[in-house]
Amino acid sequence: MTLADYLDAATKRSWHYGTLDCCTFMADWLVALGFQDPMADRRGQYSTRDEYRDLMRSEGGIVASCSRRFGSIGLRETVSPAAGDVALVLAPAPLGRRVVLVATGSICTGPVMRALVTSDVGLVGAKLETIKVWSIHG
Repeated sequence: MTLADYLDAATKRSWHYGTLDCCTFMADWLVALGFQDPMADRRGQYSTRDEYRDLMRSEGGIVASCSRRFGSIGLRETVSPAAGDVALVLAPAPLGRRVVLVATGSICTGPVMRALVTSDVGLVGAKLETIKVWSIHG
């Protein structure tokens, strides 16, 4: 499956915790590429924001969770992102009347552009501050 095909398919899905959220977006891409499912033990375990937050906290946060899970399927961190790599970025999110930056999962569409899914807009592309990137390119 090409990245373009995967992103196109993502536009036809509805965002929901546990089925299409920032973590499943990355994991489903990796599975489509033939990697083991980094979220196999979490599938069906959460469907609300609170359940997601509790699971992330139990793993030390999203950065620690992704580092462990992606490392366990053979991905390595990189400082040279390429199309198809998975990344954590800081993205704006509403919090009450404020907008805050939160760590969220994304897929690199190039060296600086990231594709991510949002609950209100769906699939978007943006230049966002990158926290970590894991390479799919061996």
